Amino acid sequence: MDLQSWAGAAGAHREEMQRAITVSSAGSVLVQNMLNRVIQALTLRHIGVWSTLDHRPGSGSQSTINRRAVGTTDSEWLADTSEPAEDTGAYTQATFTYRTLVGRIKVTRKLQATGRSYADAMANETMFKLEDHVNMLETGSVAGDNAANSAQISGLLTLINGVSGQVVGNTTATGGAALRLDKLDQAIDLVRGNPEDKVIFGSLKGRRLLNAALQAQQQFVNMTEIIGGFRVKAYDGVIPIVPSTSIGDALVWNGTDTKVTAFTGGSTTALIIVNRREVFFEDLTPPSILPLAKTTSQADQLDLFTDTVLVQANTKGGAILGGLA
Repeated sequence: MDLQSWAGAAGAHREEMQRAITVSSAGSVLVQNMLNRVIQALTLRHIGVWSTLDHRPGSGSQSTINRRAVGTTDSEWLADTSEPAEDTGAYTQATFTYRTLVGRIKVTRKLQATGRSYADAMANETMFKLEDHVNMLETGSVAGDNAANSAQISGLLTLINGVSGQVVGNTTATGGAALRLDKLDQAIDLVRGNPEDKVIFGSLKGRRLLNAALQAQQQFVNMTEIIGGFRVKAYDGVIPIVPSTSIGDALVWNGTDTKVTAFTGGSTTALIIVNRREVFFEDLTPPSILPLAKTTSQADQLDLFTDTVLVQANTKGGAILGGLA
């Protein structure tokens, strides 16, 4: 086709060419975008305490622990004509009352019907809500304080912080300091039992501080397998270092009293060392799901609930290394 013929043909179809569709004019209508069916949970959670400590079946209204403290007079070296002084240990009972954590789900009937071609809305929400529920159990297991809220359990920081001599100060500075391995060893030594029974809980920041201290002294950590088949780093060859995002990095450290005085508002973190045989959970009701009776055609409801308590069977079963920054 010569140039003149092409120009004539273009002129004849100019109107059709002007009506041609473009991305800007019809791209939002004539394009089928692919919808990824995976729902992404926008969370970063490490539920180390709840998943690592032992769970034992509970009964009654509380867990009761009998404890014996040593007497005031030790056995004596005596001659064969002397009588020893009489002395016995002191016996006490410690009680840990089961507390209830409850969450509720409500999904409307119409949403379940209209969204059926995409996914089961109730099943998805239940799955994610259960993760939220367990995360709240983790938070209570670390920073719960029954004295501040009588409906919740007391967590590791509260229980251990209340025992004289079981908190080691990494520093006397309220702003904290770089982790000292000799202080960590001191805290580990305060916990009864064999190293194989112990576990170190730390925040993600706390684990980084420990890694930095080990690298500075050219020490290395092995890997060990914990409950559930997870492999984590191990300190001193055998003690697992387990992360928990419920351990705060804004703890208030009172260096002179060697205590964590508040769980928010500060600038330090802590490592918690526990003997799993002597600090454990007793579950009266493990995490459970119960569909509620229908009271309306408009929605379905579920309750998630747990009756549990964190038991500090032995006051020498845990220690805290505080003042880390």
